[in-house]
Amino acid sequence: MTNSKRFTALSLRSLLLAGATFGFSSIAAAQTAPTPPQDPVEEQAAAGETQPENADVTTQQEGATTPTPDDGEIVVTGSRIRRDEFTSSDPIQIINTELAAKEGKTDLATTLQSSPIAAGSTQITSALSSNFVTNGGPGSQLLDLRGLGPNRTLVLLNGRRAGPAGTRGGVSSFDLNVLPQSLVQSVEILKTGASSVYGSDAVAGVVNLLTKRDSDGLQLDFNASPTEESGGEQYRVSALWGKDFGRAYITVAGDYFKQNELARGQRDFLGCPEAYTFRTDGSRADLIDPRDGKYKCEDLRWGHVWTYNLIDNLYLDGPGGPNTGPNTSLAGGTVLIQYQYPGENLGIPAFGAPAYEGDIRTPAGWFPTGYDTRSLAVQNSYHPFVLEQTIVPKTERMTGYLAAGVDITDSIELFTEFLANRRKTYQNGWRQFWNFGYTGDLYGTGTPATIWADGWEGVNFLSPTGITNLSDNSQTVDYYRGVGGLKGELGFLSGWRFDSYVQYSRSNGKYRSQQILQDVYDSGYFQTASCVGTILPVSKKQCIDLPWTDPFFLRGELTPQQADFLTDWETGKTRYDQLNGEFSLSGTLIKLPYGDLGMALGASARRDKIVDTPGEITQAGNAWGASTSGITAGQSITKEAFGEINVPILRNLPFARDLTLNAAARVTSVTAKRRSDGVEDSDNGNWTYKLGGNYAPTNWLRFRATYGTSYRAPALFEQFLANETSFINVGRLDPCTNYDANFIAGNITQRVRDNCASQGIPGNFSGGAITATVRSQGGLGLLEAETSKAKTASVILTPRFGGFLSETRFNFAVDYFSIEVNGQISQLGAGNIVSGCYNSDTFPTDPLCSLFTRFGPGTQQYIISTVDNKYINIASQRTSGFDFTTSIRQDLGRMGTLSFLGQATLVRKQVFDLFEGTGRNTAGDVGSPKFVGDLNLSWSSRDSGWSLFYGIDLIGKSSSEGLFGRLNPSSAASGCITNDLRGTYCPKLTTPAVLYHAASVTKEIEGFDLTLGVSNLFNTRPPRISVLNGGSIGTLGQAPAVSQYDWLGRRFFVNVSARLGRKR
Repeated sequence: MTNSKRFTALSLRSLLLAGATFGFSSIAAAQTAPTPPQDPVEEQAAAGETQPENADVTTQQEGATTPTPDDGEIVVTGSRIRRDEFTSSDPIQIINTELAAKEGKTDLATTLQSSPIAAGSTQITSALSSNFVTNGGPGSQLLDLRGLGPNRTLVLLNGRRAGPAGTRGGVSSFDLNVLPQSLVQSVEILKTGASSVYGSDAVAGVVNLLTKRDSDGLQLDFNASPTEESGGEQYRVSALWGKDFGRAYITVAGDYFKQNELARGQRDFLGCPEAYTFRTDGSRADLIDPRDGKYKCEDLRWGHVWTYNLIDNLYLDGPGGPNTGPNTSLAGGTVLIQYQYPGENLGIPAFGAPAYEGDIRTPAGWFPTGYDTRSLAVQNSYHPFVLEQTIVPKTERMTGYLAAGVDITDSIELFTEFLANRRKTYQNGWRQFWNFGYTGDLYGTGTPATIWADGWEGVNFLSPTGITNLSDNSQTVDYYRGVGGLKGELGFLSGWRFDSYVQYSRSNGKYRSQQILQDVYDSGYFQTASCVGTILPVSKKQCIDLPWTDPFFLRGELTPQQADFLTDWETGKTRYDQLNGEFSLSGTLIKLPYGDLGMALGASARRDKIVDTPGEITQAGNAWGASTSGITAGQSITKEAFGEINVPILRNLPFARDLTLNAAARVTSVTAKRRSDGVEDSDNGNWTYKLGGNYAPTNWLRFRATYGTSYRAPALFEQFLANETSFINVGRLDPCTNYDANFIAGNITQRVRDNCASQGIPGNFSGGAITATVRSQGGLGLLEAETSKAKTASVILTPRFGGFLSETRFNFAVDYFSIEVNGQISQLGAGNIVSGCYNSDTFPTDPLCSLFTRFGPGTQQYIISTVDNKYINIASQRTSGFDFTTSIRQDLGRMGTLSFLGQATLVRKQVFDLFEGTGRNTAGDVGSPKFVGDLNLSWSSRDSGWSLFYGIDLIGKSSSEGLFGRLNPSSAASGCITNDLRGTYCPKLTTPAVLYHAASVTKEIEGFDLTLGVSNLFNTRPPRISVLNGGSIGTLGQAPAVSQYDWLGRRFFVNVSARLGRKR
């Protein structure tokens, strides 16, 4: 069987370059005390950028139930030691969700994924996870800071590690679907590695989601965001009630969210994927379909009978008689024979009457295509089913939340939290499907023709290839999280506080998939007799004969009986449990001349457990055209101890307003155990540390810097993935296919050519039209933890002015960041394994060469048979750049307040090395723009209750021309591709800078807030790139398949908030 035409979801690794692997380890707790609401612009600007003039780092006491607003000190993300947040040595960004709502961003995933620290890399949105293979499963929304992968971003919920959620075996990261933005007061983002403080996964940074702790009263919210063009509309209803009883408090909240599906047919730029290529003179080079006079749509081919040339018998008739015309089998390859449906005129010749025994003969109405420019232009490669394909899935979420606490003594609080969430998503899909047979008595062996090949004669293999929209998927994920603990003061140790808790989370996911059945395929494979009356061996269905060469069957027009026979639904289940506990102490160790020496100590333990059970069809190996896999199950136990110290060196001296040093260290031990056989592996004594410094020579100038190490323990699925098999076409896999011609064309190096020849492989070896088996499995016992190093350096300016600028508040910060990850866990991919072997200067003893095998002497000699694609430690990744933050606030007196907030990220380097020295700086590629930013301008008047907002999100220009040259070396110099059918065409691989504008107006009216606004004010569409781009970038319709660009278009939004008996 060949899967050379198989339509599968692309791996998002090919889009993100760095892969999508995930990991787990230590307990994290930032212990962040809730803070009273602040002005949105001031709060976002303030994170680490300014400080009170007389900030003191001595530890203050606060009430056990609620924070004391005037104590001047809290604990923020990045430390457990209480201090003024503005004196932290770590770069921290604070996102206020109320300000985001005024921009029309009322979904937490949208708010976080569009922030500059994330928008510089492709994020796993619900759209991309529904159309490409990603960890977390379809419909998931994951956050990826710095482009290092979601598994290297740690997400906290109220300072404690949030358990993963999702479906399928790759669950390892927190799904942003779990927590609605209506329950979030603010988000703190630590913009550097922090494993010494939080443990595993805190490689790129830490995101701390702080829920609302409002007291006394009820708040009701309604949000609606209809789109100007239908599709993708969002609606939300939420309620929050709180009560402060003095020595106790309670907060209860609920949220309902619904988003309608956005299908490809609802946006013209997602529809017909024109090639969008150009001649060297600038004119369009696209093929024009003569049936409608429009540019050809270059999507997946369908409805053809692929005919394999066995005896060179696929000639058209010519002026000289039969078989004297063009050979429709270019280079002896496959011919796609297409039916002319009623109302069509393909305008190309059919095969003539056979002149010799064995010549091809087809039923009336069938025509060979793809052998010259005109016949390629009419080749069917775009079907109406494509317009039904889900881009943004239909999504429904329901959430309930409870937080409560009571002072059991004057200094100790008993607290609890509970979160429950259900997410339901649905995706409409389509796919190719095909079978194999032959036209007649091959080589006189007496074998009868395939019964569904009636009217097809000659000596040829046939592979009829149809299309179907019976390829849908749905997911239901139930997530639960409960926390209980004690915190307060240590009565016997003055100035010291403790925090202890136990937390449990569970993700229960069910994923339904519509599968084509393997035993149905087998019943028609080279079928020579009717199967009616027999029972299929796996599905136990009554067999029927499918009309594989019926052109209407191939067009997807199946009868209900045929549809029920061909496909079936299966349900898989994924359960992920996380149980953890932690105890920590913090306080003053000794008093120094310039402040208190603060210290924090603690220990934690956690158990992570996964059980992914694929559907019964997949487990039985009866899912045609899909990988087969078993149950992925196992657990890990993580034990840790940590400590942190903060040392004030100088304070309130000339040229030394503040000089503070801090350090943190953590030791981690992890034991992983596979459920199926009890095999376990331990990784003990992993040390990480961080050093930081904060120096303010004056009140208006501050410098800060950090250096630290982090690590990521292997994710459960990376260790326990059950044996999984898939298939790949040998012709696309093997660099030794036609290596003489490829060497002359400059597509391979001399080393590859020599290594292929050394194995006796012929220079014109075609590789055949069959597939190799790719075997994947977890790396338990082989994998080590990833390690990383992170550096930051910052300059913060907070000048204050006199005169008419005395009411002006100006803050500016520049943060430099550099992160390097080594020993990165990755699957190399079958192609990288084989090409890496033949490019090696130690061939054939390079370890990569032991990961695949070729067939020995026989009809399939030299063809690659199997490839082992295990998880291994091999890759490295580096990123560096600058973050910029500017905030300006001007008090206009009775005219109100004018505020500006600007944030931007400039990425200088983004390098992923699959093998040492093979990396390329991908910063600036499509999907990884070098520069991203957002600008927000707002005006408000407390007296009138009116406020105005205007925001701009900036996505910088990008280009994948460098990647094009690397993937297409013979075209690197010209930037153009030349072939016999299309001539010379040059893909467009650059995108301009894109601006998205939003505006809103808000009115406060006696306990009500009403906001009306517009997102994507100018209906800016995604930029176009070439669909035929040499494999440089994936596309959806005419747009690049990346997360930075808006699929929905202009949309209006209304936010209504009612406060009943509640203080603002």
